[in-house]
Amino acid sequence: MATDALQLVYEQREKQVDQALRAYQKAQQALFEQRNQLQNLGQYRRQYISQLTTKGSQGLSIAELGKYQQFIVQIDQGLSKQQEGLVKFEYDVHAQKKLWVESQVSCKALAMLLEKKARQKIKIADRKEQQLLDEFATFQFFQKRSTN
Repeated sequence: MATDALQLVYEQREKQVDQALRAYQKAQQALFEQRNQLQNLGQYRRQYISQLTTKGSQGLSIAELGKYQQFIVQIDQGLSKQQEGLVKFEYDVHAQKKLWVESQVSCKALAMLLEKKARQKIKIADRKEQQLLDEFATFQFFQKRSTN
């Protein structure tokens, strides 16, 4: 009965390991997407500055230059927020990985305990079988002796 309960706990832990793995993979995907967004925004900034440089060489009014500079400041703020978000996503990936590893360790410990219990059951069954064989051999020995 105790082994059955332990088996149920083990099966629940296996499910927890699977859930933790999925959460870890989801966090990794979110981090990947966040990095792509940051990279795309940086690339957009470079393109916009290149466009400003091209138009600037042709001549820009002060108002147009101000608009370009204001938009670049907004892009920089967006980059800064993306970078802050990236740190959060990296932390989340680290935390999810830690949970996954901890759940794996717990599950493996239960598996080892179940294996130990199974070996003990086999050992007890082997002893009982040997005892029965010894008793049978003793019985046959005395039966032969009494018939002679």
